[in-house]
Amino acid sequence: MQGQQDHPSGHDSQSSRDRIVRFLCLLALISGVGILILTIVYLFIESGIGKGFLLRALHCFTGEWRPLATPPQLGMAHAWVSTAMITGIALAISLPIGFGIGLFTSEIAPPFVRRILTPALELLAGIPAVVYGFFGAVTLVKWFEVGFQLSSGETILGAGIVLSVMMLPFVASTSGEAFRAAFQEYRESVLALGVDQITMFRRVILIRAFPGLIAAAVLGLARGLGETLAVLMLSGNTTAFPDSLLSRGQPITALLATEIGETAVNSEKYHMLFTGALFLMLLVLMLNLAISILKKRVYRGLYAS
Repeated sequence: MQGQQDHPSGHDSQSSRDRIVRFLCLLALISGVGILILTIVYLFIESGIGKGFLLRALHCFTGEWRPLATPPQLGMAHAWVSTAMITGIALAISLPIGFGIGLFTSEIAPPFVRRILTPALELLAGIPAVVYGFFGAVTLVKWFEVGFQLSSGETILGAGIVLSVMMLPFVASTSGEAFRAAFQEYRESVLALGVDQITMFRRVILIRAFPGLIAAAVLGLARGLGETLAVLMLSGNTTAFPDSLLSRGQPITALLATEIGETAVNSEKYHMLFTGALFLMLLVLMLNLAISILKKRVYRGLYAS
């Protein structure tokens, strides 16, 4: 009788704990989404909606940045081109190397090597950006200056190389998880059919891990677009329009970071900087949304086949 009387109260206690956990999870979700929405709304407001916003939006991607000219020219074309070049270089380097590391750690590496590489990648991801910047300043900058006979070794190429190292742990760890899940799911069934490992990887594993590889690429891209300090230290931070990989440049994050501190609030330059920040934020959101849609279509296509 005592046990029968205690059972309902224990069930009610478990239900209460479940409701509390669900409420806390819902609160965390609402807080995260709310912060994102408030950030976007704040950027819209500070970019001066209704006060020449369309013209600023056009100048955000065209024209030169000469705020001291008469009249001031506040075009950000050079910053977006520098951002695209540096991020493109970083992706071109980090994606193949990161995918290779991910494949090696998930299937090829012996267990003791995997136990060393995994924390090493985590440590690489936790190194502050300023350390990467100093490392590039004392190695790549001097090497480019002497090797290419440049007046300054600060180049878009050097910034892209260092940024690729910063993106590498995110790409490697995410792609490694994708490869590991695909291998665990399909290895035994595919090998049982007499298929060799190269064909299995090319025809099955690579296709099934493709959505995860896309996620790894997007994670690395988001890391590259948001990086400020290291690329500011290595790119040269100049408003000149870059015409080659060995040119100096100024990514959009570096432009925002260096100019906002000396800009009068509610001035045209102030609104222009927030317009650039708004479009950078929207770009990252659109990339994530596009990749999410692509991943869903890829998954539907895989399971439909």
